[in-house]
Amino acid sequence: MQAETFSKKPLNLPADLKGKPAIIGMCFDKNAEGDLQTWLNPLYNAYVVKHEGNEAFGVAATTDVTFYMMPKFSLLNQVTQGGSQDKIRNQTDKAFWDNLMFYTSGLKDYKKALEIEKTDQPFIFVLNKDGKIVHVEKGVCNDKKLSAIQDHVDEE
Repeated sequence: MQAETFSKKPLNLPADLKGKPAIIGMCFDKNAEGDLQTWLNPLYNAYVVKHEGNEAFGVAATTDVTFYMMPKFSLLNQVTQGGSQDKIRNQTDKAFWDNLMFYTSGLKDYKKALEIEKTDQPFIFVLNKDGKIVHVEKGVCNDKKLSAIQDHVDEE
């Protein structure tokens, strides 16, 4: 999958992820974006933010994980891609830009490959160091799902 971060860094997934575990959040339906947003702060804070001080048990301080989230563009936004990307980028906190990605091509092949039939909820994929999916969560973020993700990241 060819993508680009909000900070305009090109991505080739999963090839650019190899060598360390990754967490990728995706939604395939505009109506699932609100639920996808429930994952952003918890995952960002757990895996990206390097907390100051002596936090011996801080996940981000002890785990090297790549983390990206991909919102869904509607067909109209795909037609006017450049303007939409700029608008979305400008409405988003710059702290998240390196962890949010644009992908505007058709997702039909990816839905099939990932065996996704219902698109009314977001999907959170945990990939191992080789880029292979080892765990999937769906729907709204909660502590149980975050714990399951951490368990799979810890195995890597």
